[in-house]
Amino acid sequence: MNKLIPIILLSLTACQPSKNTIDNVDDAITVHDLYWSGYGNVQPYPFTTEYGHIACSLNEVTYYPDDTINDESQVGLPLNKLAQQRQDESGITATVPNAIKPNADLSEAIRMGLDRCKQVQQQLDKLRSESGM
Repeated sequence: MNKLIPIILLSLTACQPSKNTIDNVDDAITVHDLYWSGYGNVQPYPFTTEYGHIACSLNEVTYYPDDTINDESQVGLPLNKLAQQRQDESGITATVPNAIKPNADLSEAIRMGLDRCKQVQQQLDKLRSESGM
């Protein structure tokens, strides 16, 4: 029995999954009309759908209404000029339904997206430094 305890302890500690992997870095955040002001926003919720996802990649901020972000064939709505410019240059257009309210102020949604880009970059830099990449 005494020999069994160290083996059990070793097996429990050796098999713990790593929390910090590149797969755990999410470049999108879920937004909801009911919680919009809770995110620290003062402008009205700028989207026509109840919820969606603001995504950021390489400082391009896009919006995916409802669950459209789960379909990798979908192209999000560009929210900032860089996202619009890159879509124009590549000849692609958003494939998700337009869910931006007319005359909506998108500044807070763009800020949230760019903040997410910064957070993701910091997480990736940390993971790379920890793994010696």
